[in-house]
Amino acid sequence: MLKMRFPNGLKKAFTLSYDDNLVDDIRLMEIMQANGIKGTFNVSSGLYCGENEDPGERWPRLTYKQAVEAYNKFGVEVAVHGYVHRDFTKITEPELYLEISLDKANLERDYNCVVRGAAYPYGGWNETAIHALKHCGIKYCRTVWCDPNFTIPSGDGWLSLKATCHHDVPNLMELAKSFKEMDPREAKMFYVWGHTAEFRNNKNWHVIEELCEFMGKCNDVWHATNIEICEYCLAYEKLEWSTAPDTRMVYNPTAKEIWLEVWGDKVISVKPGETVKY
Repeated sequence: MLKMRFPNGLKKAFTLSYDDNLVDDIRLMEIMQANGIKGTFNVSSGLYCGENEDPGERWPRLTYKQAVEAYNKFGVEVAVHGYVHRDFTKITEPELYLEISLDKANLERDYNCVVRGAAYPYGGWNETAIHALKHCGIKYCRTVWCDPNFTIPSGDGWLSLKATCHHDVPNLMELAKSFKEMDPREAKMFYVWGHTAEFRNNKNWHVIEELCEFMGKCNDVWHATNIEICEYCLAYEKLEWSTAPDTRMVYNPTAKEIWLEVWGDKVISVKPGETVKY
């Protein structure tokens, strides 16, 4: 089986994931846009700040109007984070389905897209939650656990997705530099998550500014949203291969063009519905 490569033959992908529809999301989206960075914002559609409500200082949420205007303006991926952010492992099954499906429906109405991604409120997950997410049409769901090895999950592993790190790890830029310098045999993903209010509360916006500026200059990295990376990888897993070793054919039954590395660093692509000999 040939090695998966990202669009245009790239070996590495970078993405961000930020939770809780916070006022500070707007500043992060401005930083991302300035550096060509893409990512995902996980929104609890039942917890917007009221139009005449004091949002507070430490964890201010966007109003409905602010959120719809900002997320649509910047064209980011919007994903499920539970209608009112209840821990998926501490509620009944009917409540769980409501948390996922109502949030998904609201986001789809407000952001004019079919929502396929999510992040676990409080990071809590179990097999019941995974089952419910599948039934509601969710392709991936991020936990709060981390794996610093730039690992890409497969299959159902996307429903217990680990980020590479939270943005507050002391070796964030060391990870970024090692990711830039690596020339991996297998495709790799650098995935950073957090909450934007943390930058203001900790007075360290420079952390994400430095990271986005650095990663934005990495021309050998695919900058993508969570769902773009997830669905690309899942499409790769659906490729169909010829049986005999002398035929060497691959068929792409999906709607995505998939890039592959053949022995000797040769890169090919297989378009939707196409069979390619290699």
